[in-house]
Amino acid sequence: MSRRPSVVIDPPLEVAEIEFIAAFAMEAGSKGVRRVWPGQPSRRCPWRPTRDGQFLELDVAMATSDPDSVASWLRFLSREFLAPSTAASLDAALTQGLRGGHRLTGEVLVGADRRVAVELGRVTEETLPPPERDAVVLDMDTHRNGHPHGAGRQGRPGQTER
Repeated sequence: MSRRPSVVIDPPLEVAEIEFIAAFAMEAGSKGVRRVWPGQPSRRCPWRPTRDGQFLELDVAMATSDPDSVASWLRFLSREFLAPSTAASLDAALTQGLRGGHRLTGEVLVGADRRVAVELGRVTEETLPPPERDAVVLDMDTHRNGHPHGAGRQGRPGQTER
């Protein structure tokens, strides 16, 4: 089984933390209530904690449809709940029964042209250059006449071969 793109959570989340973070990614009509929080980057979170709480996995389909949400949600989850960066965030996290103090580490590719990385509480986003392509050499005679190296070549209409 192939693992989804993910970042590591250390120490792993506890059950209550997994449920809290997972609620931001709930789909409409799913079992449970989708969590909404002041200042969240967009309607739904593209990150989901694994059942063991060791990883945040990226929902690739969601990331493809809204690539800008990947880094912004990772920053939001980290600064607000996993490793609160302000006294107000820490107070809100503790009020929700979250313990904070989690470190996120790793990187994911979003499409073919974006890399999102997190280390030491800092989320960075980088646009990647297009992949280099090898030059393709075409035999124009083959493509003009449909025959390699002129074999069976016919002249222009109305011309005779000498």
